[in-house]
Amino acid sequence: MVKGLKDRIGEVKDVRAMWSGAIITEGIELKEIGEDEILLISSSASVNFPHSGENISVAIYCTNGVFLLDTQVKNLVFNSPYSFCYIKIPENYDIRQQREFFRTRFNLKAELTIYYNNGETKVFESQTFDISGNGTSLLITPLLNNENIIELVSSPSMQKYAQIGVCLHFPDKDIKTKVEFVHKRQLSDNAKIKVCAFKFLSINPADVDYITKQCFIKQLTDQNKSKKEF
Repeated sequence: MVKGLKDRIGEVKDVRAMWSGAIITEGIELKEIGEDEILLISSSASVNFPHSGENISVAIYCTNGVFLLDTQVKNLVFNSPYSFCYIKIPENYDIRQQREFFRTRFNLKAELTIYYNNGETKVFESQTFDISGNGTSLLITPLLNNENIIELVSSPSMQKYAQIGVCLHFPDKDIKTKVEFVHKRQLSDNAKIKVCAFKFLSINPADVDYITKQCFIKQLTDQNKSKKEF
């Protein structure tokens, strides 16, 4: 099992580490996976790896899912400006498929745009309920529902005279894409608010990867916060 870790992981897309109650979201790179150890490297002065024998948790987002390792530091080497952190590969680790990290509760500002074939556009401000690498769900408030948004986007004839677009406002990036209506439902916490799910249509692979990484970080951050509160 340990010897096959590198093959099981596939292509590494992102890595995050947690220790001493904090989650490190920047400045760490997974450099190498050996038979019984993983090498993490950092050139950031703000990253102070734990010392030998201390506990560390590592989350690896890759093509084959998300691997969660709770382990210890084997050795820590400094060679300015780099820090080399060798961690043990534990006998047991948690493997979660990508789909579990795809859909994440996310509160982002968003715009829903209707592009009519005659050149007219209508823009409606909303916010996300959740988001994934292949779609998003938007909250439809009573105010928006008064605009007949749900009836508009869910109409079977919509694609004949218009297209739907969504713009998601991440803190450091806006992502725009055409979307397709999937389904609608009521928000269980608030009967007055509806949720409309959309599938991304014209999004580029780089944006999909960006979104998935944001979902990955968000879930790890939320999990870490829950542990602290508990």
